Amino acid sequence: MKKLTLFISLTFISMCIAFAQATDFTTDDCNGVTHNLFDSLNTGNVIVIAWVMPCAPCATDALPAYAAVSSFATSHLGRVHFYMADDYANTTCSSLMSWGTSNNMPNSTFFSSSDVNMNGYGTAGMPKVVVLGGSDHTIFYNQNDSHINFNDVQSAINDALAAPLGINEQQNSPLGLYTFPNPAQNGLLNVSYT
Repeated sequence: MKKLTLFISLTFISMCIAFAQATDFTTDDCNGVTHNLFDSLNTGNVIVIAWVMPCAPCATDALPAYAAVSSFATSHLGRVHFYMADDYANTTCSSLMSWGTSNNMPNSTFFSSSDVNMNGYGTAGMPKVVVLGGSDHTIFYNQNDSHINFNDVQSAINDALAAPLGINEQQNSPLGLYTFPNPAQNGLLNVSYT
């Protein structure tokens, strides 16, 4: 019984991780353009957000994510976007934009708004990079500081580009989870779901 409980618990946890969703926001970027995250994802865009302090290590560790986004500039024109957000929205837009440009990330969309909040993405760390995509607003990548690398971000962007854009919803079809026999016989329990 302990093994079954452990198996069901691990299955549930892995399902929750696999279906982790982005945190929506509507806010203006540093150029005064309004962005709604979910609207952008629903139209098939992939959004890569890098939260920075800004600081020198932030530039070093965010650059692979920026380079991965840039690698899609011609193959997926206008679909993969790099958002650079001040971690606690306490840096002016002009300082943040200047910092991004001087650290070779000029084609970013810059945000100094507390609405673009990293708290919905687990552990803070500078920088923090997430890759978001699909109409189900899935988090395809979530890493901090020196764990961010070009290949993993690029792979996550490819996965996000392949994510479904429509949600096919079936009405009146609840999930059914059944176990039998009850009680288990010879230590075996069958699990069936619809």
